[in-house]
Amino acid sequence: MAEPILDYESFFEGAKNALLELDTLSTEEQRLSLESDRISKAIDSEKKATEDKIADTTAKRLKEITSTYDSEIKKAEEQKRLAEAKKEKAKNKKISERISDETKDLREHIAAIKSEIKQEMKNVGIPAFCNTRSYFTFYFPHKFFDYIKILITVVVLFLGLPVLIYKLIPEHKPIYLPFIYFIIVLITGGLYIIIGNLTKARHRDSLMKIRAMRDNIDHDMKRIVLITKDINNDSADDRYDLSSFDNEILAVSDKLSDLNAKRNAAVSDFENNTKKIITDEIRESSREKLESLTGELEMTKKSLSSIADRRSQINLTISDKYESYLGRGFLNTEKIDALQKLITDGEANNISEAMDLYERRQNG
Repeated sequence: MAEPILDYESFFEGAKNALLELDTLSTEEQRLSLESDRISKAIDSEKKATEDKIADTTAKRLKEITSTYDSEIKKAEEQKRLAEAKKEKAKNKKISERISDETKDLREHIAAIKSEIKQEMKNVGIPAFCNTRSYFTFYFPHKFFDYIKILITVVVLFLGLPVLIYKLIPEHKPIYLPFIYFIIVLITGGLYIIIGNLTKARHRDSLMKIRAMRDNIDHDMKRIVLITKDINNDSADDRYDLSSFDNEILAVSDKLSDLNAKRNAAVSDFENNTKKIITDEIRESSREKLESLTGELEMTKKSLSSIADRRSQINLTISDKYESYLGRGFLNTEKIDALQKLITDGEANNISEAMDLYERRQNG
């Protein structure tokens, strides 16, 4: 409950002292709050630096451990690849030798037929171009694909070629087409008849004999293709005596398995044991600094709490003891000095009169 003011001098001095103390306490509270934040950030930074160092160190040590194994594993894998390549090369050579051996009679038979054809053509005087697939396709067709080839050739010569020539002629007109067809038919037909008269008409019996021999060659070639395909599809390695390569590959595979097992064991030991030791060592090295910062933070927080409590008490005291008389607008030392002077000089008899006089003078 507010009491009458008997000693204005003591009242004003008490108010000014309370406000000065409040200002001092507020400033100190703000400083301690900033200091607390700074120390907290320093602790967080130190913890992060410690964890980063742990992560970097353990990663580096693990890489150092595994890099040696990885290098040896890579070499072993390369050895295995080379051994498998040598085996494949040896197998391919054996397969080629097997194909050569199993098709030897057929190839010799083909060579004999070719020699016989060559001799027959020489004896009769048949031109060399007659011993070609194209010649027998157009002059002695007897197979399904011979007639397909003839049909394609007719379409190209008597449909595709005339249209192409027609398109290439500048300012082409439809009237040109009959002449183009006539020229193509004349040239191709004439050549076909001339060649036929010079070869087929004169040496029909010999060419029929040669065709039969060429059919035998085609038959033998098909058998060679089938034998080659069967041998290539035979995946068994037993007949090729590749055991030395298999032993080499097995030895390298065992070495590779052993290296991988040792690498996994080294990684497991690092993760389960070494990593924990490294972590403890790094944390121990930063423990003293963290403890120092933590202690400093606790002391700062304790001081901050004490200052905050005292500031709160002073603030309440000012509110209860002085604000009820002066109001919030006059709670600063300059205005209190002015009020104190007005009463001391006798210009005002009490606080209310002093406040009214102060405001009138301020308002002009």
